[in-house]
Amino acid sequence: SENNSITLNSTGTNLGIGDYEFSLNAIDGPYQDDSTFYNIPPGEHTVFVRDKNGCGIAQAVINVLGFPKFFTPNDDGINDTWNIRGVKPGAFVNSTIVIFDRYGKMLARFGIFDLGWYGFYNNNQMNASDYWYLAELEDLSGQITVYKGHYSLLR
Repeated sequence: SENNSITLNSTGTNLGIGDYEFSLNAIDGPYQDDSTFYNIPPGEHTVFVRDKNGCGIAQAVINVLGFPKFFTPNDDGINDTWNIRGVKPGAFVNSTIVIFDRYGKMLARFGIFDLGWYGFYNNNQMNASDYWYLAELEDLSGQITVYKGHYSLLR
């Protein structure tokens, strides 16, 4: 989506006691007191946490996943397939994405690093409609996260 956000838990024990400010993708700032960033595009981002008392800057690289709300398989080279965006190669050891129609019929199965769904089932174009996805992504630690949602196929 276009309204992804990142929130850093600044009240937990990870940062420790201190007065912090935060920046996204820019070590020199601008910095903000709020630990939430809005309207973040899918992809890899670096979060910088700076101690206001001059005790240093910490950073962490994170990935924001994007689940497109629509795709247009018309061979114009723009949004011709549907797949999850913003995935860093090597971030997941296993992935399965399954596409269903509104009746629950499985239409496609592919991995996160495959090209995605072209809008066909048994070599037939599917109609413009809403379709559902189930994505299971296994990270390097073996944790599996499940994402569910829907999107539109536009013709």
